[in-house]
Amino acid sequence: MQPHSKDERKALGAYYTPSNLSQVLCDWAIKSPDSVVLEPSFGGCGFLETSVVTLKALGCKNPEDQLYGADIDEKAFGFLSDKLGRISAVSNRFICLDFIQSNKQDFGNITFDVAIGNPPYVSMHSMTERQRESCKKILRASPFADKTLGINASLWAFFLLHTLSFLKTGARTAWVLPSSALHADYAKALLAIYEKHFETIKVIKLNQRFFQSLGADEVSVILLAEGFSETPSIGPKTQYAIADDLDTLRVLVSNNCTTQDAFSDNYKHSIMSSDVLRKMLEIQESGSTERLGEIGKVIIGMVTGDNKTFVISKKEAEAFNLGPDVLKPVIGRFSQLKGLIHTLSRHKKLENENSKCLLVCPRSVSQKPSPIRSYLATVDRKKRHANRTFVKRPNWFYPDDGRYPDAFLSYMLDKGPRLVINASRINCTNSVHRVFFTGDISYENKKAIAASFLSSYSQLSAEIAGRSYGSGVLKLEPTAAKNISIFTSSKVLKKLSSIVAQIDGMLSKGLLIEAQKLVDEAICNAEGIPRKTFLNFSKCAEEMRNDRYKGLRRSGPRIKSD
Repeated sequence: MQPHSKDERKALGAYYTPSNLSQVLCDWAIKSPDSVVLEPSFGGCGFLETSVVTLKALGCKNPEDQLYGADIDEKAFGFLSDKLGRISAVSNRFICLDFIQSNKQDFGNITFDVAIGNPPYVSMHSMTERQRESCKKILRASPFADKTLGINASLWAFFLLHTLSFLKTGARTAWVLPSSALHADYAKALLAIYEKHFETIKVIKLNQRFFQSLGADEVSVILLAEGFSETPSIGPKTQYAIADDLDTLRVLVSNNCTTQDAFSDNYKHSIMSSDVLRKMLEIQESGSTERLGEIGKVIIGMVTGDNKTFVISKKEAEAFNLGPDVLKPVIGRFSQLKGLIHTLSRHKKLENENSKCLLVCPRSVSQKPSPIRSYLATVDRKKRHANRTFVKRPNWFYPDDGRYPDAFLSYMLDKGPRLVINASRINCTNSVHRVFFTGDISYENKKAIAASFLSSYSQLSAEIAGRSYGSGVLKLEPTAAKNISIFTSSKVLKKLSSIVAQIDGMLSKGLLIEAQKLVDEAICNAEGIPRKTFLNFSKCAEEMRNDRYKGLRRSGPRIKSD
């Protein structure tokens, strides 16, 4: 059989699991020669083949007779015929049907000791209409459904939910999942359902990238659950761990993981020592800190709909004879922000350096002819009418939404996040987050808060709150950014206010590490915290940064990101 094209893989969410990984999971999940196994999306048959190996090792004489599966893809049945031969045509065993549309009758009304596999990675937006309707039906009809899962969950989550209706008491499940299993709200809701119906659960982040050759450059997540019961009970505490490779995974699936007792909902806590966890918790409860969401509102930057057209450089403006009457200063990328504070004079320097920091924003294009009409005419008419963002605006050519933030926050980054005070009163694109402080916070304290954001404590908090994305950069969605903890006590802000100018100067020269050390020292002195505590925070944050890049094919230094 010919493998799927890249587009076919994306549409089906089909990324076939290599046999060395599927074998580890089968060896854990299948514990009896009599085990009956379901693979709800068998695809390339990798899990079926390794299930046969495991069953034979346990003494099963005819392991193929104990395998069942479903798949919507006809190519999967070609693989089934090639690899497992005679079983491919058995009715009630292997059905050509989307699993979320199946029921027990399709499999002869039997239940399973094991459900295992790599369910399709298809977002709700990429599903077919029939798949969306099937997912809605599962939410309505499944006895295990929970309203918290929501209709916006990815297809793999509905596979895992639907599978519960096919299990025997005491059954085990083993899944290979995408990285969204670690951070998505629907994934947390699904895990809460599993906790009600299984005795023990393990979630293991696997740093080795098993699907890079297929165009998927993200980590995999292993979900193991054993001791199924239809009757809900007070769930177990899910164990979290990280495995760099298969050898580490083999050990972790056999032993207890090392989630710290103080936390239970984030795999990153398994990277942290018990002392660091305890200190973080003590500081959070001390009254000296607040979360960013408690002192401000975080939203995405302005959506222009076409940054290439609307965010330009001084030379580009001059080439089309665009004057200040149709241009506004704008932050196009976070890398344009060098200090703790962004002023108009600093923005003027960006202009002179030919940075893309000017927003094309005419209030009117009625004058004919005019340079601005000539410039906007370069936008393809068909693309303009098809652009959803343009359609929503009263005037498609006026992107400024008038929401000028108190501060800018980095969105995707290699190192830790920064908060930069917007003294220039200008806007930014959606590659940068906007922060609007709430309450009566003075300008001096706003600058001090931006300085406090640099501390090792807040940088570690950001690593915990954010998630690794694609090439390993830290991604901070607004909901995650709101959870970053910051020292905001009056004695800390007073101390930091006295060195804001010094910190700003360091950042302007690219001395981020030196600035962080200065902030750490100031906070430790103000709060009476041992300097070693912050050194441990810094070390732990760096370990989390390094973990983001494990398993990636990289050469040379890290790629810098905004």
